[in-house]
Amino acid sequence: MVRRLVLFAEAPLPGHTRGRLSEELGPVAAARIAEALVRDSVVACEAMCDPVQCDPPPRLVLAHRGGAEWLTPMLSADWRLIEQRGEELGDRIQSALGELAVADDDETVFIGVDCPQVTPQRIAQAFSDLEESDAVLGPCDTGGFYLIGMRGRPSAAALHGLRWKTADALGDLIAGLEGFGLTIARLTPGYNVDTAESLRRLARDLAADALDGVANLTKTLADLGL
Repeated sequence: MVRRLVLFAEAPLPGHTRGRLSEELGPVAAARIAEALVRDSVVACEAMCDPVQCDPPPRLVLAHRGGAEWLTPMLSADWRLIEQRGEELGDRIQSALGELAVADDDETVFIGVDCPQVTPQRIAQAFSDLEESDAVLGPCDTGGFYLIGMRGRPSAAALHGLRWKTADALGDLIAGLEGFGLTIARLTPGYNVDTAESLRRLARDLAADALDGVANLTKTLADLGL
C-alpha cells in the first residue's frame, strides 16, 4: 500500500488567478494572496513527511498548472511534479491517478490551496479515515469541497458529469461515489478564500486564533493592509 498526497496548484499570475478576488481587490493583490495560500499549503504537506503526523507518511505530489518554475524554489526534494491534465476537476483527478499508477489498495488524498483549514492534522485524519472507508471528503460550507481522498481508483463515471464549481458539487460527488457502492467519511467543514467576504471571515478567525499554519497568508494580508 502506498499513500500519496496530491496538491493541485496553479501559477499565481496577476489577472490569471483568483478571478473574484481580482475583481474585488485587483489582480496584483489577488495574486499575492494566491501565492501565500500555495506556500502555506506546501508547508502543511511537507509536515506530513514526519511519521509522527502520519504513519506511513505519504509521498508528495504537486500537480501544477501554468508551469512549475515558480514553485520549485519553495519545494523540498520530497516532491514529485506532474502536470494537471483535463478541464474538469474529475478529469484531472483521473489523469493523476493514472499517471501515478495508483493500485487498488493505495490511498490518495487530493487537496487544493483554497482552504486555510487544511492543516497537517486534518490531512492525517483523512488518511486515517481511508483505513475504514472507501473515500473521504472535506466539505465546504458553500456546497463544494476542499479535500477528496480515495482508496484505489474509482470508476471514472463516479467523477464524470458533476456540476463542478457550483453549490451542487459536493452533493453530486457524494451521489456519484455512493452510486458505485463506495463508503464515504466526512471531515470537519471548511471554507475557501476566494472572495472579499471570505477574507473578512478569515480575518475574524485569525483575530480569534482559530486557525493554525497560515503564516504566509497572515503576513501577506498584513502587508496588503487587509
